[in-house]
Amino acid sequence: MGQTNKDYSGERSKKALLYMIVVLMFVEILDTYCTLYPTVIPSKVIAEFLVNNPENVAHSIYALCVAIASIGTYFVLLNQYLADRKGRKILLAITVFGMGFSSLLIATATNIVQYTIYLFMLYIFFSSDIWTIYISEECPPDKRGKWNTFVLMGGMIGALLLPTFRSIFITETMANWRGMTYFPIVLGLSLSLIILITFKETQKFKEMRIRRATCEEKPKFIENMKLLFNSTRRKELIVILLVGLIAGLNTVFFRLIEAYWASSGHVNEAEINLLIYIIAVSVILGYLITGIIADKWGRKPLLYVYSIMFPIVIIIVVLGVNLSGLTLLIVVGTSVGMAYIIGQGITIIARLITVEITPTDARGTGSGLRSLIAAVGMTIGLFISSGLILFFGLGLTFIILSLPHLIIVPLTYLFLKETKGINLSDIT
Repeated sequence: MGQTNKDYSGERSKKALLYMIVVLMFVEILDTYCTLYPTVIPSKVIAEFLVNNPENVAHSIYALCVAIASIGTYFVLLNQYLADRKGRKILLAITVFGMGFSSLLIATATNIVQYTIYLFMLYIFFSSDIWTIYISEECPPDKRGKWNTFVLMGGMIGALLLPTFRSIFITETMANWRGMTYFPIVLGLSLSLIILITFKETQKFKEMRIRRATCEEKPKFIENMKLLFNSTRRKELIVILLVGLIAGLNTVFFRLIEAYWASSGHVNEAEINLLIYIIAVSVILGYLITGIIADKWGRKPLLYVYSIMFPIVIIIVVLGVNLSGLTLLIVVGTSVGMAYIIGQGITIIARLITVEITPTDARGTGSGLRSLIAAVGMTIGLFISSGLILFFGLGLTFIILSLPHLIIVPLTYLFLKETKGINLSDIT
């Protein structure tokens, strides 16, 4: 075991490893915040840019705009491929800068078209998750999930800042949704410079670069794709891609749940901010529960539990909004918290399994492909939801698009092998 650990982190001193973890924690703070802040302002964006439309029409148009913006996540495959070609460090810096700069543009939007374009740009960068490759390539197999969780714990700050800033900028008397962009602007632009100046490339990529130089070959996209699908784990990769596609279908729930509450007539801004605090804590719990249990019990058991529970908690959220007062907060708060734990958990498991079943030379491309397929599911789900909302409203749309999660159960049972503790060097 000592030799295995050395293979993964022997080239990086403890001090350098600690510095890497700290920097990646700040990256995750930014990533988490940028992923979530567009989900807590849709009612205010709709109120400013789509105020002259009936409620269902406004919600449908907004879902359509988010569907168009979600196409930006398709560029994640290019980002991850470039991470295999140019290096993890430069792409990490670019994506961090992109999150800050895109947030700056969102703050300047004056109509729904501009907002959609700038949201599209934000989607290009926050979906890359190149930091995950850093963790996977720099830590020993038996600690990978725990180190991944440790960095994700940094994301708790980003999650907790979300309701904190919303309660400051959005109240019963003020709706400054642009204030939600200030934090990522400052952190993203400054952190990108820190990464460029002080960060180191991963040892795995250095070894791969030396090997390529010796062989006088350059990584090619088509070759990387062939490597992925000629791998001995290709069936599992295909299943994980399907899991990502299915999980992406219900993105409308996470993007428009705030608008659903705001339009219900039963929840005021203070209660919405409280529910968002619950969401923030649930995101943190999702990180903790998934990382710890995935290393202890394995990846497959969590996929079973999460896939079965997701439609159930969505139904409870939709029905619970018709309650009022403390009962509403307890029922809806608990169920929406579970929804976020599950949604976050499925994504984390898919990320872990992807890096654990793909060869080193194409690991970035494999991670990007998973993110791309999940983005396709997101776009498909949002386009479908745009039509469903017109006829059925948000609530029933949420339920309909949650049901495909049940398909993940037989897919996991029939085709996935447990990857807990696997040595990345053994993957071919």
